[in-house]
Amino acid sequence: MRLIAENCFQLEKSKGVNTYVVRGEDRTAVIDPGMASAFDDVLAELRDAESRTGKVTDILVTHYDRDHMQIVKRLQQALKVPVWMSTADAAILRGDVAPPTLFRRLIHRVAAADYPDGLVEVTGTLEIFPGLLAFPTPGHTPGHLGFRWGDVLFTGDAVTVTKHGNIKQFHRLVISDKAMARTTERLLRERIKAEDIEWICAGHNPPTRWVGGDAEW
Repeated sequence: MRLIAENCFQLEKSKGVNTYVVRGEDRTAVIDPGMASAFDDVLAELRDAESRTGKVTDILVTHYDRDHMQIVKRLQQALKVPVWMSTADAAILRGDVAPPTLFRRLIHRVAAADYPDGLVEVTGTLEIFPGLLAFPTPGHTPGHLGFRWGDVLFTGDAVTVTKHGNIKQFHRLVISDKAMARTTERLLRERIKAEDIEWICAGHNPPTRWVGGDAEW
């Protein structure tokens, strides 16, 4: 397990997506555990790292895509902890609401993740535990969530990140609402500047330290 910042780590054994761990005072969250093919390795890595991270008490999901959460139901059953996900994406995962684009409906039909036990729905902005904030970053999916821990921002697939720490739109084909995604990108830029974010941890880019100024944007 790789240390990114104080009490913030990246798993080395997850598949499909970057998986992160945040350690609070008496709770520990794993963010976007990834694909089911890595279940044994992920569970072993989490347990082997407990002296550094503490025992996992929460599973956080940025959005409902299979590469981010295929493992979640099985991991929740093993760890017996709550799963946090947005209300809007939970409705799609349950099948109550259809994905908003034809391409996403086709993908969801053949590659949906299982709906996990112990799911807690997040609406709006919420502090999961002291210091760990969940907030809406819609566009890629209707209920996509971002998370902030100190000077670390977890963006999932709301944006992609360049090696210089700049952010830009994710692949257009899988964006559910392009106008909303552009608004989310703008709001993330504002948050990065206003809150002195140092690390941007995205779903599919290496954790990147942002050290640029306005010219970088």
